[in-house]
Amino acid sequence: MLLKFISCFVFISLVSGDIINFERIGGIPKIKTYDVAFHNFELFNQTVNKLKPGDTFFIPNSTYTLIGGITASGLNNVTFQIDGTLSFSDDRATWPTNENGDVMECIYLENISNVIFTSSGKGTLDGNGKKWWGAIQFLKHQEDRPRLLHIKYSKNVVMEKLLLKNSPYWTFFAENSDGLVIRYTDVDARWTKQDYHTLIDLQAFNTDGFDVTGNDVYIHDCNIWNQDDCIAVKDGSQNMLFERISCSGLGLVIGSIGSSQVKNITFRDSVMPSTFKGIYLKTRWNDAAAIGDAASISDILYENITIDAPQQYAIWIGPAQQTGQPCSLLWPNVDYAQCIMSGYQTWENIVLRNITIRNPKGSPGVIFGNVSNPIRGLIFDNVVVENPGDEPWGDDFYYCEGIQGTALGNTFPVPPCFAE
Repeated sequence: MLLKFISCFVFISLVSGDIINFERIGGIPKIKTYDVAFHNFELFNQTVNKLKPGDTFFIPNSTYTLIGGITASGLNNVTFQIDGTLSFSDDRATWPTNENGDVMECIYLENISNVIFTSSGKGTLDGNGKKWWGAIQFLKHQEDRPRLLHIKYSKNVVMEKLLLKNSPYWTFFAENSDGLVIRYTDVDARWTKQDYHTLIDLQAFNTDGFDVTGNDVYIHDCNIWNQDDCIAVKDGSQNMLFERISCSGLGLVIGSIGSSQVKNITFRDSVMPSTFKGIYLKTRWNDAAAIGDAASISDILYENITIDAPQQYAIWIGPAQQTGQPCSLLWPNVDYAQCIMSGYQTWENIVLRNITIRNPKGSPGVIFGNVSNPIRGLIFDNVVVENPGDEPWGDDFYYCEGIQGTALGNTFPVPPCFAE
């Protein structure tokens, strides 16, 4: 698998091109007015759409305010060197919208190949998300907020040495990628400077870190602090490796998965300090009968991961607990709330190995399969919980149903429906 990663992600430019300096062609730094933001947007957008194979688009070490809606297609063999900060407007009233009236992404790139995003130091994309966040804004606009960077249909893309900060919505979405490396790139989305996730921080809804679909993805040596999924492997994904990640948010996630095959996914050698959730695998509801591999999660490994003081469940394997799904966010804390698990998707060969969970605030987890189509081949190998809490599952420690599972090594506590 690693040899495949290496072969996929090495590409060499055989075309020499131009270096386009954003400030020298008219980019205006350090001024935050709407006129300047619109000018910088127009110039940036026009320049990106004129890039030729071999070109480097250079953002000097200053701060450039701009509005979103940057859109380009068909880029090949170009480099974005972001040494400064691209700071996006936080004014919804002047934000561009599409034909449906929805806000456009900050940056949207489609059908790109052999593209590098890099920096000589630590370049920044700042979404200035605080005015987009919050319960009131969510009630008014729901998920009509821009992603910081959305890439659709890509081949051989590298992103490195960047900070992706305070996205209004998902931070980075690589959709249908074929060969993607992200390294030494950090995500930060928070209201406060607290070293845990306050109720205020958690109102930065949907600020996912890296959301990916496709094949042959390698993300490593990244720090993520956000208020939703740190990394989310979404539908139709195979052959992905995530390692040496520091994640504090709603977890290292596979899902939510519907009618697709997700296979050969590894998370390893990572830490989760003061995270809200930990290891999180989830499927969406479908009341149809199981259809085998066409809707499945298989060959999954979480290995050598330390989860410190999780505020909610350190391990959740089962239905997506979210709005619009029949697993209520209030379950099991409110009597009338329900949570049911679909039997549509097939789960098999899920391994958690050398997982250390320290001082969870409550019970360590939920392991919830469908009784008619149980999760098969679930292995806990040295999954050790230090000082487990007792709410809500008491001496059982885990909610455990619809599982064909085995506990190995020094696993403690053993989920009640597992064989030892």
